[in-house]
Amino acid sequence: MAGFCSIKILLLWAAIIGVADCQYPAAPPPPQCSYTVTPHESGFQIRFINSSLDTYTVNVKEEGQVDVQHFGQSSPYIRHLKPCTVYEHNVTFDHAGTEIVCNHSDSKTTVKTNEMTEDDIKRSSCIPGYLCYKSDWNISSVQITANNIEAVQCPSDNKKFCIKPGYDDICTNLTTTFTQEKCVNFSLTQHISAAEFLNSNEINLIPPTELPAKIEANLPPNCTDLTIDYTCSDSYNNPKKVSELEPFTDYTCTGQIKENDVIIKNTPAIRFKIDCDLKITTTTITTNTSIELSWTTTSQKCQEVPKLDGLSYDCSCHPVNSIWDKKRAELNKQQPGGACNVSGLKPYTDYTCEVRPTYNNKNVAKPMLVTNKTEPGVPDDIVKLSLSVPEHNVIKVTCPHVNNFRGPEKLYNATLSYDDVIQKMESQDQCNFTFKDLSYLTTYKVKVVAFNGYLYSKTKTERVRTLYNDKALIGFLVFLIILTSVAVLWVVYKIYMMKRRNSQKKMNAGLTELPTKSSSY
Repeated sequence: MAGFCSIKILLLWAAIIGVADCQYPAAPPPPQCSYTVTPHESGFQIRFINSSLDTYTVNVKEEGQVDVQHFGQSSPYIRHLKPCTVYEHNVTFDHAGTEIVCNHSDSKTTVKTNEMTEDDIKRSSCIPGYLCYKSDWNISSVQITANNIEAVQCPSDNKKFCIKPGYDDICTNLTTTFTQEKCVNFSLTQHISAAEFLNSNEINLIPPTELPAKIEANLPPNCTDLTIDYTCSDSYNNPKKVSELEPFTDYTCTGQIKENDVIIKNTPAIRFKIDCDLKITTTTITTNTSIELSWTTTSQKCQEVPKLDGLSYDCSCHPVNSIWDKKRAELNKQQPGGACNVSGLKPYTDYTCEVRPTYNNKNVAKPMLVTNKTEPGVPDDIVKLSLSVPEHNVIKVTCPHVNNFRGPEKLYNATLSYDDVIQKMESQDQCNFTFKDLSYLTTYKVKVVAFNGYLYSKTKTERVRTLYNDKALIGFLVFLIILTSVAVLWVVYKIYMMKRRNSQKKMNAGLTELPTKSSSY
């Protein structure tokens, strides 16, 4: 190339200096190039005529877009073009730095590609769960749909396109329609098998909430030959069939999806626990030291639960507002419930009793709470009676307060009797009695008991004697003094009168004797 350019420069210089008679050899003619174009598969084929050139540049133009492709072979194929589309084309090659244009054999500069048919579409794989096709044609202008769902391009290969079958399309024949702008439309039909297109993660598994347990699965509605066999295990990895599942237990279950008894897929794991709606109905019988509870257990969701061996109960009672003095009882299991007797309780005390259901020694539901009051009991004994005689015919009775009446009322009953005949009875809420207007110098028996409205304590008995009648004695003494005084006065009066009569008699006797003496003279 450099030598050829040097010759041209020398010739030009010779012309300038006037050396017209200098003769040089003429440049060789450029190589000739011609070709033919034939539509072929997804484009067309270029065939060169009498050409041994190695490198070609083929330019293809369609609707203002230029697709430049380089080939180094004698008969290149131009592929991945649009079907039924007219393309402009030209072929060039480089010769000594000069672009040489090849001639078309029939002087045509355009060619129309063939029509795309069903045979040009092949099944392929790209996206799991998608129906994928492959075509060497450029199908960017072709609308590809199935059930109004448009195809998407394969991310890893632009010659592939995929359609996601609907869940209801599984186990049916899915028709894909190819709508073309310049060619005849056509369709392809493909059976959507469950083994290939069913995504087990899309199966909605509904865990059981009742017993007997049953796992529901929304399999594709058009798949009549699909079944699922489940295998379950508890937290200790003990295998269980679905029909063997128990309540209040954590399970993990997986299923084998079978088509005509042939395993095609596995379901994801599903975890659940069946919590039965236990309803406990209790009845109680109380004494003053015990509460007997009996109950029946029912369940709407788990009707067989009350009969299961693993179901048990914890029965206990404790005073209201206290959880420390809890009394437990052994369970006397009865179908379909149980009974227990809590003993050693305090009389006339409010107790909260609970029946707590357990399953395999684990609490499984809220306890059933019942509040009961034990029956009244015997009040505490009266420890001591204090008796006094504040007045000679008055008896006063007191005693220490009784701590535990064990009943609704707190009364003290006092009885005063003489010779086993009740003289007086009183009842009040304080042990403080006063018996008045009693007989003097009399021994009385006093009995006092505590009463709670139902039961009496043991009777506390004491005896006490009233004093003499001091008022009568004083009156008698006064009377005696007065009587004595009157008697003394009477005696004095009698003596006085006697002395007076005697004196009068003497005077009278003296007067009588005087005249007698005068007459003697």
